[in-house]
Amino acid sequence: MKKYIYILSLFMISLSACKKEEPVGGTAVQELSGEWWVQVKIGGQFSPSYGEDYYKVITYNTSDNSATQMWLDVSSIWANPNNNEKVFAKVNTNVADLSFSADKAKNAGPYYDPTMTFNVTKGKVTKNTYVGAVSKAVSDGISFEIEFSDDPGTIYQLSGYHRTKFPEDDH
Repeated sequence: MKKYIYILSLFMISLSACKKEEPVGGTAVQELSGEWWVQVKIGGQFSPSYGEDYYKVITYNTSDNSATQMWLDVSSIWANPNNNEKVFAKVNTNVADLSFSADKAKNAGPYYDPTMTFNVTKGKVTKNTYVGAVSKAVSDGISFEIEFSDDPGTIYQLSGYHRTKFPEDDH
């Protein structure tokens, strides 16, 4: 009998654990957030260092869920993954017009020069403007320019699309 009471108790606990008191919402910058596949150009031309390859850029909310800032992770472009380096910083956002920018955003990533900063200009997300390369799924676009303090004067132009989550569109 104890066995049945124990099983019934577990069942009741599992039912109460599944009950949601309130709906789960998004973040304050969810319209700007996600994983993005971008290409890198300098002066409107593909850079010899980057070619026509795609690189992952990640944007996500801050821990305080600010509507005026988000994290921008450009590690795949500017850091050495073999050394566990990361390059990311908080950038300013304007969710209403889907834009973002930064002036001397300080790198918060580990194992890379902690004094390094970067500027972000012309940051923009455009809704439903890209189509997945293979899946043909409609996706959002992203574009921005970035200048790193350890390569002053070189403006990198990044543009691409929100990850479609179809494996054939991943690079």
